[in-house]
Amino acid sequence: MTDVAARPSPVGTTGFASRAAPAAPRRTATVVGAGIGGLATAVRLAHAGWAVTVLEQHHQPGGRAGRWESEGFTFDTGPSLVMMTEYWQKLFRDVGRRLEDYLTLVQVDPCYRIHFPDGTSHDRSSVLNRLIEECEILEPGCGPPLLAYLARTGRMYRDGLAFIGRNVHRPISMLDLANVGILTSGALGDLQKMVGRYFKDERMQQSLSFQTLYLGLSPYESLAIYSLLPYVEIAGGIFYPMGGMFQLALALERLARELGVTFRYGARVRRFETSGDKVCSTLLADGTRVVADLVVANADLPYAYDELLQAPYPGIEQKRFSCSVVLMYIGTDRTWPHLQHHNFVVGRDMKAGCDDLFVRHRMPADPPFYVVAASRTDPSQAPPGGESLFVLVLAPSQPEDRSRWVDWSVEGPRVEQQTFDRMETTLGMTGLREHIVTRRLVTPEDFRMQYGNKRGEAFGLSHNFMQIGYFRPHNRHATLKNLFFVGQSTHPGCGLPMVLISAECVAERIREEVPQP
Repeated sequence: MTDVAARPSPVGTTGFASRAAPAAPRRTATVVGAGIGGLATAVRLAHAGWAVTVLEQHHQPGGRAGRWESEGFTFDTGPSLVMMTEYWQKLFRDVGRRLEDYLTLVQVDPCYRIHFPDGTSHDRSSVLNRLIEECEILEPGCGPPLLAYLARTGRMYRDGLAFIGRNVHRPISMLDLANVGILTSGALGDLQKMVGRYFKDERMQQSLSFQTLYLGLSPYESLAIYSLLPYVEIAGGIFYPMGGMFQLALALERLARELGVTFRYGARVRRFETSGDKVCSTLLADGTRVVADLVVANADLPYAYDELLQAPYPGIEQKRFSCSVVLMYIGTDRTWPHLQHHNFVVGRDMKAGCDDLFVRHRMPADPPFYVVAASRTDPSQAPPGGESLFVLVLAPSQPEDRSRWVDWSVEGPRVEQQTFDRMETTLGMTGLREHIVTRRLVTPEDFRMQYGNKRGEAFGLSHNFMQIGYFRPHNRHATLKNLFFVGQSTHPGCGLPMVLISAECVAERIREEVPQP
């Protein structure tokens, strides 16, 4: 980032050059929240010439993509894999940097191992011949249908990116010619029906649809467009940053500082103060007022309205929220070499389990869960001879009716013990409890209290048809012209690639709507 140098004035009648005019003052921007979306936005605004200050209530960057360290073990606290690396490359390239100078990404293959209720397992590979071989074990003869499926979902992926990669805050945006493909390809149909046309074995169907759970969305209520998720895994691969997922946040923070961004950690925002059609200041809990020309909220959008604007988002109670998770961080003094880096366990009855999670808002008897053994790829995450385990158990978010809310102070420890049992039996992790050195439990209530998620949801607002594109909360306030939003509950949605796209979209909209001197 460079400031525009002042130009000398022409020579005056006295024969002496008059004093150079002062440079125009840089416009100021406040970014509330140092999550990945907030960091990416700060980088883009600073590169565009804004003087940016990031306010973060916690004492490290990353938001949910944070880090916890205990007894020599290191744990990522949220996202556990990197996909669509082209968007990380693009962010750094757009500001004149190389991602490789900030991060070391390594590909994980197989992407993960899926464990089915009948005792069989399946390794999902990004290497095409291995992929076909593994899928043929589940469903003999499925090779040609698999290739046809990948061709179709590849088209959906390209059409989907054309749709989500642009601002859609005008109704006509949904009908733009660039979106014709998504409207005519069957992408807005039913995911299960589409997968069922190519594969008959239930295990194959599950292996190519459970990925919607990454978005907190039931695979039995999902649009076909979300078949792009397994396509991305296969075609683009799954990656891991050496040193842990927290390195993503550290890389963005370093880049932002190089571009002149100021960070204030431990700065809890109490509310936005408004005047007319603008936010005039950001009031901190300690009484400090931060004044800026522009404010971008990376706090989850419903929370930003409820708490920071003290005016709920219109119709928020009628919105659908994603599910949540119970997280377990476990450090052990032994390893289980048969584990892959990523391990996904399918529940005995996935349909009934998803109905419990998404419809009845109760904990399933046998929820799907996911175990990450990051030390399999990166031994630095655990002491020698030990294992650093991240366990994610799908859980319900709280319903609108507070009388039906789950008491996570009771349910959380019960789920933890049940999951220990299943890890020992389903994953063959014998003696797990006896070898635990350190552990930590995170429930949906922690998401609500620590990160401001209204219903304890882990993935923001849901991604059903009436909550995508134009129908999703927009990335600028309807009447406060200098208040913008970035992150999972605005366009385009949740997940690391999506919040990078969200940052790019909001920076583009700011460039179009907020005049620069």
